Parts: sequence; C-alpha cells; structure tokens
Amino acid sequence: MVSMCVWPFAKSAGPFLWGTAFIALFPGNITAAFLIEKFFWNTGLSLKAMSIAEIPLLLVLNAVLWFAVIGSINWLLGLRRRP
Repeated sequence: MVSMCVWPFAKSAGPFLWGTAFIALFPGNITAAFLIEKFFWNTGLSLKAMSIAEIPLLLVLNAVLWFAVIGSINWLLGLRRRP
C-alpha cells in the first residue's frame, strides 16, 4: 500500500538520488577500482571476489576524502571548535 502511494514521487526523486550518489561516491569509486585492479588483477581472485573487496575500500576512501574536505572547509572558514 505504501509503495502505491510513494511511486509517483519516486520517479522524480530517482535522477536526483542517482546524481547525488554519483558526485558523492565518484572519487572513492575510481580510486578503489584502480587499487583493486592494480594489486589483485593477476592473483587468481575472481571478478566477484575483487568486486566484494572493492566495497569496503570504496567506503573507507570516500569517508576519508569527505572528512578531509569538510575539515579543510571548516578550517578555511574558521569554524573550528575551540575549547
């Protein structure tokens, strides 16, 4: 029942959510794919195993990247917490 009520709004939110995820996850996705391919390509791991190994690396890289971006913006704007 809920899906019938939400469906008209889901079509309009889809491109927005896809675009937001693309921008937010793009740097870590490209870097993680490069690192996994560089270090594990001819090691005998299957593509499925490499894809599964890429997920945690992708999440960690994106977290570090966005914490660094937010931290540098706060530092530049002087919004640091002072004790």
